[in-house]
Amino acid sequence: MKDPARHEALNNLGYQILGVVTRVPRSGYDIVKQLEHFRPAKTSQVYPTLSKLEAAGLVVAEDVEQEGRPNKKVYSATPEGRQALTDWIGTEPEIPYSRDDFLTMIYSAWLKDPADTRRMVEARIERIDRQVAQVQSDLARLIADHPVEMRDPSRWRFYRHSLQSRRLMLAQAERVWCLSLLYQLSGDPIDD
Repeated sequence: MKDPARHEALNNLGYQILGVVTRVPRSGYDIVKQLEHFRPAKTSQVYPTLSKLEAAGLVVAEDVEQEGRPNKKVYSATPEGRQALTDWIGTEPEIPYSRDDFLTMIYSAWLKDPADTRRMVEARIERIDRQVAQVQSDLARLIADHPVEMRDPSRWRFYRHSLQSRRLMLAQAERVWCLSLLYQLSGDPIDD
């Protein structure tokens, strides 16, 4: 049976886009940049979804003139879009799915020399370290720029902070796991 709170034109990405444009009207490019904070999406995914949302009357687009460049479309949620998003919040979420090519590689890393796998894990740790530094910087800027909103659950930046904090904790936990894997890889292989 279909969930009555789910709108025909919406999938998970549609709700995420609505969440972005309900806060502040944004261009498609800006939507892609905002989604990087919690669910990276490609422009090839975002623009068709925006077209569906617009056709369903959940977002409207306004052409904004730019000096020396082509006009850009800026999208904002309609009252119907905001209501669809509000109705969806609190419904039974889909089971999370995470595609991570690194984990798929680790699954079959027994085919590689352990030294190659160690280098791969070390590279992953370097990437995680860059991600942690970026998220910490984003969090510090968010707290400095909006200190009152960080404590107010009726403000969207409160939840942005919460999601960024979660992202930081997950990255730190993955780093610990990678370090553990490196430790295990440094041991002598067991002969069968």
